[in-house]
Amino acid sequence: MHSSLWLIAPSDDHAFNKSLKDLISNTLPSDFPHSPKNNFIPHVTITSDVDPAKTYGNSSSPQEWLDNLTLPEFKRETDEVTVELEQLEAGEPFFKKVTIRTRKDDNLVKFAAACRRQGLAISESEAQKWAEDEYLPHLSLFYGDVPKGDVEKKLGLIELQLGFELGSLFDCCGGTLAMGAKLVLVDTSKAISEWEPIAARDCPWVMWRMAKGLV
Repeated sequence: MHSSLWLIAPSDDHAFNKSLKDLISNTLPSDFPHSPKNNFIPHVTITSDVDPAKTYGNSSSPQEWLDNLTLPEFKRETDEVTVELEQLEAGEPFFKKVTIRTRKDDNLVKFAAACRRQGLAISESEAQKWAEDEYLPHLSLFYGDVPKGDVEKKLGLIELQLGFELGSLFDCCGGTLAMGAKLVLVDTSKAISEWEPIAARDCPWVMWRMAKGLV
């Protein structure tokens, strides 16, 4: 019965967030009409497997626990965490059926290791090893039981749809899609339809970018 820490866009009404929501809620489900529709908040998972019994279950509230996480001292525009959307991919797992792989920025790795260490109550060396060797940051666009081969046949179409939604943002801001993010705690033991933040923390030093080859 574990939870997860996600990075999400800075606000619900930001153009970047609206575009991602449209892709997840409308565009990609229409590409796979025979698969049940799954709505979820656009996010990049920082770490999963957060055990409430070892973490926020011991605090007065999930919010207090999240606020008390010790994070590296990043700084906006000088030492930020860059979340760069790099490559569209089809996958076998249900939760990775269509994803955008994210570049493993050094600061993103450092951030993930700090969250993993405290979220799983493990040693710094264990968390660092996981972040460097196992962590595969990505932004999911579609969950489903569709065969991977069927998804691969539609990647060209999805690339066009991605360009339609995010191309103008990319063009106007030199590849930067948004500045700032929220680190949210989500009880992912619940049904997908119930995945909602139970705590949130502002991360103004996160920069969302898109690689040139993606659009």
